[in-house]
Amino acid sequence: MLSTPAAACWPFIGASAATHVLYFVLVGRLYRDADLSAAYPIMRGAAPLLTTIGAWLALGEGLGLAAAAGVALLIGGVFWMAVEGVRRGGVDRGALLAALANAAVIALYSLIDGEGARLSGHAFAYNSWADVASAVLFAPLVLRLRGRSFAFVLAREWRRGLIGGAAAFFAYAIVVWAMTLAPIGLVAALRETSVIFAAIIGAVFLRENFKPPRYAAAAFIAAGVIILRLG
Repeated sequence: MLSTPAAACWPFIGASAATHVLYFVLVGRLYRDADLSAAYPIMRGAAPLLTTIGAWLALGEGLGLAAAAGVALLIGGVFWMAVEGVRRGGVDRGALLAALANAAVIALYSLIDGEGARLSGHAFAYNSWADVASAVLFAPLVLRLRGRSFAFVLAREWRRGLIGGAAAFFAYAIVVWAMTLAPIGLVAALRETSVIFAAIIGAVFLRENFKPPRYAAAAFIAAGVIILRLG
């Protein structure tokens, strides 16, 4: 039976569900209209920067010299990727704004979930209830926006949906658990090394217009994430 987290964390569960729904809406916009290899690094690369700053301001988790260097590299890499994406057409201005807005949303739910899980006394139970609350909020919105097409896709692709959902659940459950043991900003930074994998997938498998400047920008982002993690 699923454990019940401490009462103090329930407002965080509600806030987490609301911010995750906003994240899903924005990420759908990005994946529909922009190159994965450009939009994903912008969104996920900027997130640990904002999370680290938010953890410093709201929770008193400080930044050392190495972390500040990581922040600088992240800013440079994200800015470079954004310029290249707009210049080469892989990311239009609307998608760029959506990517940056979603980076802020990721930072927000990371802070909410990190603090909520610490209060819960049981990180796995916290994450499970937050996912249930997200589904309860998101399902009516999807039905309203997609209606019959959503039901058709669900009936046809339910196996793939289960696999993807399970992978997403357990991957983020590990993140939430880690945030109960280490500074939230550092965990968020380590998580976003995924930008390199997204860049490779977009370039190799989706055959997106991934030129040398994007590789360099992705390398800046990865270096910033690594330094931020080690700082």
